[in-house]
This record gives sequence, structure tokens and C-alpha cells, in this order.
Amino acid sequence: MRDPSEERLADAGALLTWLGGSGVGSARDLKRIRSAWRADVARCEAAYCEAITLREAIYEILVARIRRRAPPREALEAFNRMLARTMPAAALAWDSGDVTWNLRPEGDGLDWLKPIIISAAALMTGPRAHRVKQCEDDRGCGWLFVDESRAQNRRWCAMGDCGNRAKAHRHYQRARQNERG
Repeated sequence: MRDPSEERLADAGALLTWLGGSGVGSARDLKRIRSAWRADVARCEAAYCEAITLREAIYEILVARIRRRAPPREALEAFNRMLARTMPAAALAWDSGDVTWNLRPEGDGLDWLKPIIISAAALMTGPRAHRVKQCEDDRGCGWLFVDESRAQNRRWCAMGDCGNRAKAHRHYQRARQNERG
């Protein structure tokens, strides 16, 4: 179970930075969206809230799938509402020698979420869906990851973070037990 108090996308600016770092949209697209959001703060807040709702819906659906349970009805409804609103206008563009999503700040503001919605739907229903796992960190990390290991036995979101911490903790516990015993 993840820690619900951790929010790494504190505001719309952080969301746009994450989108850019994740390769969703060109720098020009993100600059246009940022300008449009500055001009319409209510639209900016609504778009940010939709992105958080989308993230939580994706998370709940994938965690339910990992546990082989039906996802919460609200999560499916939220995801499907956004999917239905974005698919009719899906478009790709050529930008700086690469194919990218064509993102626009017009409309209801969900155009820039298309790549995430479509990617999440493909992950949830595709051949890699059974490889989605939740980090087993005892601190409550809760991150999801796609287990691409050959044996399908990966336990942590990242070996350099949660995995190392868990292994160091086990080593410490064994050393303490050997000292006592």
C-alpha cells in the first residue's frame, strides 16, 4: 500500500514539467499550454485536477488487476469518461525529426492527456498487463512497475531505492541476530 500523503505533482507547473520529461508533447506544445493556463487559471486548475483523477483511476485499476479483483466502479467510470472524450481527436505530429503527440490547449483541456490515457488503456488490456506489479517495500512505497525480468520475480519499483533499502534491512537483521545468537 502506498503512502497517500506523498504528492510529487504539487501543481499544474509540476505536471507540465513531468509531461515534458516523459516525452509527452514538444517543448513548443507545453509552452503553449502553459501560456493558455496562465490566461485561464480556472481551466488550469480543472486540467490539473483531471490529471490527478486520471492518475488515481489508472492506479486503482492496475492495483485491482494485480490483485485479480474488479476495479472500483468510480475508477473505471473516470477513466472511461476521459477515454471517450479524448479518442475522437487523437492525432500524431512530426516534430524535430520525431513522431510526437499533437497536443493543443484548446477544447476541454484533455488533449494533452491523450498519450497517457491511450498508453494506460493499452497497458491495462495488452500482453504486458499481467506484468504490472506493485512495489513490495515495507515503508508503503506503492509504486507500480512493469516487471520485465526473465523470471517475473521483481519485487521493488527500483533496486537502487526500495530494493537496496530492503536488502540492507535484511542484512542488518541477520547481523543483529548473529550477534545475539
